[in-house]
Amino acid sequence: MKYLLSLIKIQELEGGTYNIDTILKVIKQITDWAIVVGLSLSGVALVISFIMYAVVDVDQKQRVKQRIIQTFFGIIGILLAISFVNIIIRLFT
Repeated sequence: MKYLLSLIKIQELEGGTYNIDTILKVIKQITDWAIVVGLSLSGVALVISFIMYAVVDVDQKQRVKQRIIQTFFGIIGILLAISFVNIIIRLFT
């Protein structure tokens, strides 16, 4: 238990000038980039799906509708995952 507590108190990494705050900043920048890219690609997928929904025949409309719903769930998943990472980062800063 004492060893575990000493691991949590790390202030500077060995062999460099990087500290925990710089690593947390990098993770924060990566998550911000991931949310921008993920939401952009999801938006493109939604536009394509809505175009497909307007063009396809009646037999395939249900399948395209399912794809649109899955894309919305993917967007929600991206937002929740990135938000969870940001909450964890805020706990350590």
